[in-house]
Amino acid sequence: MDTLFFIISILSFVAIFVFVILAIIQFAKKDQEKGKKQIKFVGIAGALMIASFIGFISTTDSDKNSKENNKEKVETVAKPKEETPEEKAAAEQKAKEETEARAKAAEEAKAKAEAERLAKLESLKLSGSGDSVTKKVKLNAGFVIIDATHQGSRNFAVKLLDSNANTLKLVVNEIGNYSGKKIYAIPAGEYLYEVTASGPWTINMSQDIPKDVSPEGKVSGKGDSVVFMNISKGAKKVSFTHDGSSNFSVKANDSALLVNEIGAYSGSKVQKVEDTSIYFFDIIADGNWTMAFE
Repeated sequence: MDTLFFIISILSFVAIFVFVILAIIQFAKKDQEKGKKQIKFVGIAGALMIASFIGFISTTDSDKNSKENNKEKVETVAKPKEETPEEKAAAEQKAKEETEARAKAAEEAKAKAEAERLAKLESLKLSGSGDSVTKKVKLNAGFVIIDATHQGSRNFAVKLLDSNANTLKLVVNEIGNYSGKKIYAIPAGEYLYEVTASGPWTINMSQDIPKDVSPEGKVSGKGDSVVFMNISKGAKKVSFTHDGSSNFSVKANDSALLVNEIGAYSGSKVQKVEDTSIYFFDIIADGNWTMAFE
């Protein structure tokens, strides 16, 4: 745009010069009429030149102002406002309070989870004396470990029932004092126990994998027991011994019956393990026993 105004100004100046010369010539010839016309053209060309000059000046000023404004904007972006000491202290205090609030919330959530865990464990503890029907307990899907005890001289039987009083498992059926563990796979739901006893008894349940999971190899124990073992995939030689006089059985994950014998036993079998994982074993015995995976 500046170039256009400049060209118009130059052309206007040339036109003025030409028309002035022509006007002088006409007046010299005493042709007043044509001389006045040339003067009129001189005026028009002069007005056009003045207008072009004003436009050029205006455009230059506008560009200058635009550049200055853009410069101010760049400087504004490039130089953010510095925080005052008071603002900085307030921001630090706010950040500290937010950090403390998050830590407090995390601690409260942890405490709540622990309280819920302890309450759950407490709800899975049952006790009584003599023949009894327990309250209903809620169990999650998976498995339940049942740790039962009895102090008495006669029959001690424990039946696991569903919420409709259907018998699901005969957990224990022994004479006299008893202490042992059983494990079963179960769906989620409400359960209760029907207990036959001649003395005080306890039933403590758990649905957690114990921390002391046995590595693949040999384990031993006495009486009814529950074992968790980490076993790798493949064909395994499984060996057993038992020195009791009653039933000796071992069931894996409440599905695969590995051994089921009466009295003393020593032997081995091949078992195919489909996946590397932690497996649980329900062991029924009345004496010392061993189990080894190789």
